[in-house]
Amino acid sequence: MKILSYRPAPPGGGNTLCHVDIEIIAGVRLYGLRVAQMPDRTFRVFGPNTERMGRSMSFDPVAVDSIAAAAISYSSDVYGHFKHDQRNAS
Repeated sequence: MKILSYRPAPPGGGNTLCHVDIEIIAGVRLYGLRVAQMPDRTFRVFGPNTERMGRSMSFDPVAVDSIAAAAISYSSDVYGHFKHDQRNAS
């Protein structure tokens, strides 16, 4: 899995950590995925909604963990830490 684009969530973004574009395997790319962390510290990944506000895709827990791990690793490599942690520091 390769992160093509990483956009940290702005301050006040709730449980959203970032938005990413990824290449899951050679030639298969997904754009505009929202990576969120729930209060129980598990992750969720959401695809963009359709025109009718329905889901465009869904992911099983193994795929969610892989996408979240790739996003966190990418953020750590680029920023030297996970970007979301900075917003939550007191």
